[in-house]
Amino acid sequence: MSTRIRESRGQEMVLTAAVAIVIVLLSLLPMLRLIKEIVAPGGTLSTVAIKAGLASPATWIATWHTLVVGIGGTLLAVLSGTLVAVLVTLTDIRARSAMVLCYVMPLMIAPQVTALAWLQLFGPASPFLKLFGAAPPLGTRNPLYSTSGIILLLGVQYGPLVFLLVRAGLRKLPRELVEAARAGGAGWFTVLVTIVLPLMTPSIMAAAALAFVSCVGNFGIPAFLGIPANYLVLPTLIYQKLAGGGPAVLGETAFLSVLIGIIAMAGILAQEIMSRRRDYRISSTALSAEP
Repeated sequence: MSTRIRESRGQEMVLTAAVAIVIVLLSLLPMLRLIKEIVAPGGTLSTVAIKAGLASPATWIATWHTLVVGIGGTLLAVLSGTLVAVLVTLTDIRARSAMVLCYVMPLMIAPQVTALAWLQLFGPASPFLKLFGAAPPLGTRNPLYSTSGIILLLGVQYGPLVFLLVRAGLRKLPRELVEAARAGGAGWFTVLVTIVLPLMTPSIMAAAALAFVSCVGNFGIPAFLGIPANYLVLPTLIYQKLAGGGPAVLGETAFLSVLIGIIAMAGILAQEIMSRRRDYRISSTALSAEP
């Protein structure tokens, strides 16, 4: 018995070491390279990049814009993705497969292409809007060149991501709980609020954290919609600085990249804290799964 325990512990140590090596190679080393470029460019300690980043008003404006579109896009993605997941998984809606394929299609397309398609759809030259006589007059500004436009497209882009995660959780939902509540006279809204959503909270929070990280780091949509409106987020600010200053601003852009990472990690940390506030374990398994 003791030999087996030692072998098991040895395997666990090897596995832990392997995971640690992967984390160091894929995550820590690139981050340490950025930090070195900030605090020791050329091998000499310096705080110039940090001071320049902190003193620049553009940094804090872009940070605020990043938080606004990140939180807004995440909320829209969570609401739309969760709603579609509930409809597809828990109802007898028709053409389910076709609906799922159409809804997740933005995940298969580059954000830049999605932004360009929506710009054409809602622009003054839109053939679709002209059919209904709702096209904006020629020469007017496209309404998507705005904060709300960026949030809308981020929600469209990452709503399918939330949908896939929440749908996976719904497939494991104990159907006997729903059936018991329905047999007891509870309506669908009551079942949704008191049973389905509480049990799906871990999946929804995990999906929200992933959507937030994706929204914060997205470049294509804020670039196409924000730069023409002079609405910069951190990724587009990094692009402008590199395009205008080249290697001379590498330290400052590295500082902005680390700032994006801090915001993303704050979102992940918030998700972890909220997940620990409640025990979501259940003692039964689903009687059936949706095909």
